[in-house]
Amino acid sequence: MNKAILRVGLALAVLASAAFGAGQKTTCRIAGKTMDKCCCEMKSGKFYCKLTKKTYDQCCCDMK
Repeated sequence: MNKAILRVGLALAVLASAAFGAGQKTTCRIAGKTMDKCCCEMKSGKFYCKLTKKTYDQCCCDMK
């Protein structure tokens, strides 16, 4: 009985986290584009934006 309750709780937690993650989008402040994940990656200690093809001191993405 406890295992069944635990499995149902775990399944609900997985579904809730998937629904929450699907609702969040990332917006590039420089390019103004909305995407599913951040467009920045680290290169030589700086953030490199794949959209603008430039490096920045701070990440140019905002979660919405």
